[in-house]
Amino acid sequence: MLRSVTRTPPAPPSRRVFLSLGAVTLTGAGLISLTGCGASGGTAAAATTSTGTELDDAAVKRAVTSVQALNTGATTLASGTLPSGATVRIPGATAKLLTRLIEAHASQLTQLGSSAEPTATPSATPSANTAEITSPGALATAEWQTARTAFGDANGLTPEFALLLYRIAASCAANADLLRTASHGKAFGPLTPATSTTDATTTPTVAATDASQTPESPQTSIAPDKLTTDETDALNRLLAGEHAAFYAYPLVIAHIDAGRKAVAETLWEAHRQQRDELERLLIAAGVEPAQASAAYEVTTPETTAKAGALATLVERRLAGLAIDVIAVAQDASVKSLAAGTLVVSTRRQAAWSNKPVAEPGT
Repeated sequence: MLRSVTRTPPAPPSRRVFLSLGAVTLTGAGLISLTGCGASGGTAAAATTSTGTELDDAAVKRAVTSVQALNTGATTLASGTLPSGATVRIPGATAKLLTRLIEAHASQLTQLGSSAEPTATPSATPSANTAEITSPGALATAEWQTARTAFGDANGLTPEFALLLYRIAASCAANADLLRTASHGKAFGPLTPATSTTDATTTPTVAATDASQTPESPQTSIAPDKLTTDETDALNRLLAGEHAAFYAYPLVIAHIDAGRKAVAETLWEAHRQQRDELERLLIAAGVEPAQASAAYEVTTPETTAKAGALATLVERRLAGLAIDVIAVAQDASVKSLAAGTLVVSTRRQAAWSNKPVAEPGT
């Protein structure tokens, strides 16, 4: 738990309904509070209960086809028998991960308004080819390709559908990281949008670091000429979350196991950089940035497991705050910043918890 104990706590999140789709989850947390175990970090959630434009519909259908292919591939691997009849040996820990991925894919498809059953007439070539998913490593590549396609498709969609696709991208990128780690492979680098079907299906590059390392921080060096009131409020909530994260990570560092201490130290510095970049962005736009609290009330993690849980909570809440920014962003650079934060925080959350994140930011 982490909560501000300043005399003038930041204003609570706006209770405006940010999206025209689905249910909206509201929290009573302050700008920088990361308290409680049941409240979500953000205020906006996406669903697919209304009709979008033809571009929206095409992007969602493409995502459905790809996630269905991922689900089929994961299910096939979990069974131990490939369509060709060949058997594949899956270690116990990886088999457990595959089961969780199948559950995550089912949740993704529900968000997309579909099911695990393949569509009879796919609307577009999926970025994940079921026939090529013959190993956990191949599934990792397919997850990453789907993430890139969804991330690229989100650009230019109406707000509710863009948010939906960004969340799918973040979830699939986190899945790819988990599969890479399970296979003792190298970590994928920063998620960049696929600009074409060919681009989406090319072999992805990997970072020159071990899979235990964390994904690169989002790029936040932007300076929009003017921010709307909603953008200002949402960005300040995200900045306040970064203040809280910067406070929390030393506690993680002090109590995490030696094998992950370097990762926690790297993320502490990453959150400092993200905090400073957000401050510069707001100042450049003529906005007073949210200040860190003078002190925080926090339950010190007494074990390695609790330290990891604190880091997981911090990243989950930041993903939620990034969703709030995406939901109200009018400036393309602000939306891009928040989308990058959503993806990176979700990947970090998955790395700390070693579990898929089916619904980022909740």
